[in-house]
Amino acid sequence: MRKYIRAFVTLWKRPADEAPTNPIRIFFRDWPWKLVALGVACIVFYGVRRSVSYTQTLTLTVEAEMSEDGGQALTGFEPSVVAVTFRGSEDAIRQLSLPGAEPPRIRLRFQQPPAGTTQMTLPIARRDVTCSSGLRVTSISPGDVKAFFDSSDTRALPVATPLITNAPSDATIHVTIEPRTVEVTGSRVRLEELLADQIQLDTTPLDLTSRNEDFQTVLRVSPPDSRGGWTLRPDTVRADVHFIREEIERDFPEVPVHVLQSPSGTRYQPEVPIVSLSVAGPRNDVETIDPSAVMVLAEEPLGTPFGSTNRISSLPTVVLPCTNRVTRVTVRPTRVTLIPVDLDLEHSAISPSASSDSGRKANE
Repeated sequence: MRKYIRAFVTLWKRPADEAPTNPIRIFFRDWPWKLVALGVACIVFYGVRRSVSYTQTLTLTVEAEMSEDGGQALTGFEPSVVAVTFRGSEDAIRQLSLPGAEPPRIRLRFQQPPAGTTQMTLPIARRDVTCSSGLRVTSISPGDVKAFFDSSDTRALPVATPLITNAPSDATIHVTIEPRTVEVTGSRVRLEELLADQIQLDTTPLDLTSRNEDFQTVLRVSPPDSRGGWTLRPDTVRADVHFIREEIERDFPEVPVHVLQSPSGTRYQPEVPIVSLSVAGPRNDVETIDPSAVMVLAEEPLGTPFGSTNRISSLPTVVLPCTNRVTRVTVRPTRVTLIPVDLDLEHSAISPSASSDSGRKANE
């Protein structure tokens, strides 16, 4: 030990002109800058490591994609689920738990085994796991599964009415799908169980957000279970969606008539100041109409002579709140009679000569 200490001291105390060849002096040369560089490197290292070192373990169902050549059908896996650990940035890991995000999947692709095979062991590789960008698979436990097989068969299974979400509250939804059945190819034993239990195939949910009118759409049919090995023909159905709204009729017995200003300058008043209305439409809309916001407008017909003193018949205009939808409005009586207002009293109270005299005095 003393020998090594003596050698270190000898190297350290060499003359300055030998400094370039002295490894210890080279190591300690410009040590403040080297210390700063080391600190920066540590910060960068731990920052990068922190951004990619998040992990999360998910339990995923094993799915299969098997070639259709042959008479074998997949009945299931053992175990049917495996634990997969993902590594990625904080944002990528957070995406796994967000609602509506595409979940990772395990899909094994293999050829059909020879006829008579009842089971075989399949390894699960990292390439069999499908996940979003920014994630990588670090471990899969267990690393292989046993696949069980049965003879294949094809049966027709009915398709259930789709699940409706976000339906409007003011309508009854009627959905028809076409075709009503699809051909399912898979395990003969499992198909017989499905037929005995009268199982119907589900479809993707039917979302009616912002929908109020009839429309058509295409829905994907789901396999009978998640074991895999099923083939559906066709794998989609057409859905016809109809909105059925209950209509009612409501009476408004006393609705005031308002006369609009006439283009000819003649002032009118309605012969009958109150009329009655009958409004028909969807129950939710008709029942919520505020009676105080309902009115009838009448106006002088186009082409009426200037200064006319005759009675005129006007087609009334009904005003309803804009938030309520109706399909039919009936006014009784159907036309409103307008009577010119008598202006003789006004003319006698202010004669033309008096008005000219007052105007002359004002100018003076």
